[in-house]
Amino acid sequence: MKGHESAPVSAKETIRKIRERQKLLQNASDSPVEKPATMAESSSRTPTRQRVSKSSTAVSTQDRQAVMHGIIKQLLLGELTQGGALKKLRIEVLNLKQDAYAKLVAVSRKTLSDIENDKGNYTSDIINKLFKPFGLQVGLVPVSKQLLSTLLK
Repeated sequence: MKGHESAPVSAKETIRKIRERQKLLQNASDSPVEKPATMAESSSRTPTRQRVSKSSTAVSTQDRQAVMHGIIKQLLLGELTQGGALKKLRIEVLNLKQDAYAKLVAVSRKTLSDIENDKGNYTSDIINKLFKPFGLQVGLVPVSKQLLSTLLK
C-alpha cells in the first residue's frame, strides 16, 4: 500500500476473518448441488499422495503461539526454508487449505504453491502478504548461524 500505512491486523482479527471465510466455504460445499466427480474419484486407482492439510488437525488457541514460535525459530536457524515455514504455519496454525489461504491473503493458489515449494523469485511485497497473518515480514537477519543462535537464547 503506497502512500499510507495501514493499522496492524491483530491475530484475533485475522483468525476471526479466517473462520468466517471457512464457514462460507463450508456452507457453499454443503449445498445440495451435485458436484462433478474429481479425477481421483473417477479414476479406478488410488492416489499415490495424500494431501498434507487433510491429515492435519487444528492447533488449540493456547498452543498456537508456541507452535508459531517453534516454526519461526526453525526458519531463523536455517532448519526450515521460507516456503516450508509458510506451509507449516498455514497448516499447523491456521489449518487452512491452499485455496482458502490464498483467498485470505489475496494471491493466487499457484503463487502460494510455488512459494511453499521454494520455487520462483517473488517480491518482498508478495512474501509480506503471505506472512502478514502471522505477524511476520521480510527483514534482515544475521548470516552467521552461531550469532543468530546466541541472540535467540
